[in-house]
Amino acid sequence: MIITIIEKEILLANDISGKLQKQGYKTEVFDCITKATTFSKGDVYLLSTVFSMQSTKVFMEKFQHKSILLLVSHKSKETLTEPIELGAKDYIMKPVSIEILIKKIEHYQEFEKLKFQHALHREYHNYVLKDIDIEQYIDKIGFPMIIITNNVVYIDQLVLAYAKKKSMDVIFISLNTKTWRDKIRFANRDQPLYLSGLESLNIKERNSLFDKLEGRKFIISSFTSVNKPYETIEIAVQSTSLYKNEILTISGYALMVIKSLQYKMSDIAISEKLGYTRKKVASLRKKHELFKGDRLRA
Repeated sequence: MIITIIEKEILLANDISGKLQKQGYKTEVFDCITKATTFSKGDVYLLSTVFSMQSTKVFMEKFQHKSILLLVSHKSKETLTEPIELGAKDYIMKPVSIEILIKKIEHYQEFEKLKFQHALHREYHNYVLKDIDIEQYIDKIGFPMIIITNNVVYIDQLVLAYAKKKSMDVIFISLNTKTWRDKIRFANRDQPLYLSGLESLNIKERNSLFDKLEGRKFIISSFTSVNKPYETIEIAVQSTSLYKNEILTISGYALMVIKSLQYKMSDIAISEKLGYTRKKVASLRKKHELFKGDRLRA
């Protein structure tokens, strides 16, 4: 990370630069905002408010996607209100506290990282959803609900599309992992949950799960039927209705077969159907954390 300091008081700028370098940051210093606008390569900008509003506006327009923190001697419309309206994230008063400055830098860098990740996920979700026919089922979705299906991937995307349509954030929890209890416990009680892989739990674990979900908004997808007092719908998906021109990889197809048949057939029978060795099936289970054991299923 490069922190760019733009300050006419060069001694102050160098002092801040030296202290930041001792904390492991790379820095660059400019005493002219015009030069900084042209040549700087920073990730975070510390901009003094002593420069003219016109040059500050030009700078802000170029680096509006960056984290800009103001170095302020006194609070006024010109030094604080207008630069923040132009896009500055925050300010710090002179003389500068390095400890407070570093906390602000870390906070806004984390914010920018999260904003980037959110945009990336949104773009990916839009790409994934564009070829999926979900209209016939999306209006049937609600909370709480159990969805019995032969194609969990479709339900994953259906719930995702529903959340997007309702402008809500849904927490995804895989019941195939060992941490599902903690994820439910630490999730905000007002946050809707989407849980996948119910068939991987035995009777005792299922009862524990539904005890934890009491009073919460949730959707659960499962390959197998569930005898619980919640609205339940069944969605059987033909492979051609999921993706246009869908072709599964060999390992993807094998995993789908294992998931759908693992409580109806033994691993020996599944391996024979796939033309795999039992060791190969066990390897796929381990790779995808698809635990079965010999437990009784509900």
